[in-house]
Formats: sequence, structure tokens, C-alpha cells
Amino acid sequence: MTGLVVAAGFVGFVVYSLLWSEPVKILHPQLQHSIDGTFVSGAVENTGAAAESVNLEVRYYDGKGHQVASDTVRIDNLGSGATRDFKVAGRPLPDDASYSIYLNHGRNPYGN
Repeated sequence: MTGLVVAAGFVGFVVYSLLWSEPVKILHPQLQHSIDGTFVSGAVENTGAAAESVNLEVRYYDGKGHQVASDTVRIDNLGSGATRDFKVAGRPLPDDASYSIYLNHGRNPYGN
């Protein structure tokens, strides 16, 4: 019986950690097209208790999955509970372009 309680507690911890480990969330990201080029827009939300500063690293890929471009947007001092819109500058990209967004909080105390 004790083993079952420990296992349930561990599963609960893992689920909690996966859902709440990242205090900054990306909301409504979109790949958009304009006469200035193709760009990503969306919003970031800080669900944590303290202000956060992050770099949004946007990487663009062609239809074969090869990275063709990247951009970085700095979001400074995003207060607890705050939401802020972002938009990356337009650039020429292939029609079949896709993207990924990586949240970079900077180096940790271990240097990585």
C-alpha cells in the first residue's frame, strides 16, 4: 500500500512539474505574411510570482526541415501576471516555411 501512495505522489509531482515549470508562456503564435515579408507574432504571459526577462528565439525552417533563418526578440521586465504582445520583423521566407519558438532565460549558475 505504501508503494502505491509513493507512486501516486511521484506521478502527481511529475504532472505538476510539466505543467508549471515554465513561468513564461507563449500565447497565440502565428506565422503571418505581409508585403514586408513573413513574420511571427503572438503574446507572452508571465504566470510566475516574479518579473521575468526572456529572449524569444524564433527559428524558421523550409519545407524539408532545414533552418533557413532566425530572429531574437528581447522581452524585458515582464511583471507577474502580465501579458505583452510581440512581433518579429518581416523577412523573405519560402512559401512552405514553418517555425519554432524557444524561450531563453540566459545562462544558469552552471554556465549552460
